[in-house]
Amino acid sequence: MSPVGCGRAGGVLLAAFGIQFFIGVQVYGTGIIHLSLLDVFQRDDATTSVVGSLFVNLMSITGPLASYFIDRWSCRVTVLIGGVLLVVGLVTSSFVNSLWLLMVTNGIISGIGNGLTLLPCPVSVGYSFRDHSGLAMGIMTAGVGIGMLVSGPLIQYLLDTYGLSGTYLMSAAIVSHVIPCGMLLKTPPKKNLTPAATKHRVEFFKTYIKLVKAPSFMFVLVGSILWNIAYAVIMIHLPNFVVQNGSSRSEASFLFTVIGIGTILSRLTVGLATGPKGLDPLLLNFGLTALMGAVIVTFPLYVTYPKGPMIFASLYGIYSGGLLVFTVPLCLEFVGMQHLNSALGLWYLLLGLGSLIGPPLAGLVFDLTGSFDISYIFSGLFVLSAAACSLFASVWRKPENETRTTQRVPEIWAAAENGSVVVRDHEVHMKEQSENLISNDI
Repeated sequence: MSPVGCGRAGGVLLAAFGIQFFIGVQVYGTGIIHLSLLDVFQRDDATTSVVGSLFVNLMSITGPLASYFIDRWSCRVTVLIGGVLLVVGLVTSSFVNSLWLLMVTNGIISGIGNGLTLLPCPVSVGYSFRDHSGLAMGIMTAGVGIGMLVSGPLIQYLLDTYGLSGTYLMSAAIVSHVIPCGMLLKTPPKKNLTPAATKHRVEFFKTYIKLVKAPSFMFVLVGSILWNIAYAVIMIHLPNFVVQNGSSRSEASFLFTVIGIGTILSRLTVGLATGPKGLDPLLLNFGLTALMGAVIVTFPLYVTYPKGPMIFASLYGIYSGGLLVFTVPLCLEFVGMQHLNSALGLWYLLLGLGSLIGPPLAGLVFDLTGSFDISYIFSGLFVLSAAACSLFASVWRKPENETRTTQRVPEIWAAAENGSVVVRDHEVHMKEQSENLISNDI
């Protein structure tokens, strides 16, 4: 890659890192805000958790919409639209005094803004770092880890100082920084990467039908639904769970700092491990998911011990943090560069559907039983099932990896100074998989 290309790629990675950080601060502060919502509105846990569940999970469910916007316009325009919606939703939430209206402002409007802001990050990084997508994803998602590290103490400080209304306003100011970061997400236009990109709008949605016909990819996607049920439960209900078992609110908020440290270390390590000629990302995904499930399912056994929540946070951060690193490498492996945008949109959609179920279900179980123990046991079992899905995907793809072929595809890079386009051939070694026959039908 030329110095100009390297500089542009570095700028994209830095901008994506920044977006992940600012979004991470708000998203991982949802559990702390949930406690405040319980105090302010005095509603049952299941109903109250819908606000945070919508906010967190519409971020993923809007994946196909964000994918369409990226394909129709660009990553920068998509982030701009998402950032505006995110800020408008949070500012409006500061003036709302009804839980049902908060479901619209903080849940739906800001949640959609989250999704439109987040998806362009892995898409732009995937386009810019083809041979080192794992490492680039590790660095980018470390931004989420740092955001998680500061989110608990920061959100708790804002709530103690400014109250719920003021916290929403301050949160809007914090996440507004995603807009200037998004303006740096300049990547080669998707339409120049493949002749198939001249498809019409109907063919854009037809791509999703083709994607679900890739068996190994679908196993991975089903697994992502399952582990995200537990991921969302912990994100929203962990503070309430540990407080119910004797921890203070400050101790509960500090757990996200501990998780954040673990996720940073995990994401950077996994990113390095999945580089060229590195470890198999699918088998790494299986191992981390299995360990994450084991930690969650056993948490009720030691949550009441003084150091129990801290031990859980440390292990959970390490084992869960690396899972998002695999999104781009696995999408590139199963469906190729030309369908990266659509594959990530579908992946994020299913992530959201899984995690949308988790928090209200856990809240309902708590309302019926007065304990989160059963919710955590079932959440852990969901994650162990997700690990099994990754294993099945690995077995299914095994005969597909025995042969390889080398193809020549055009690589387009826009010159930074004058906007001209330089075309050069780039050898790409692609695994010969039945999933990649998608491109022959589009």
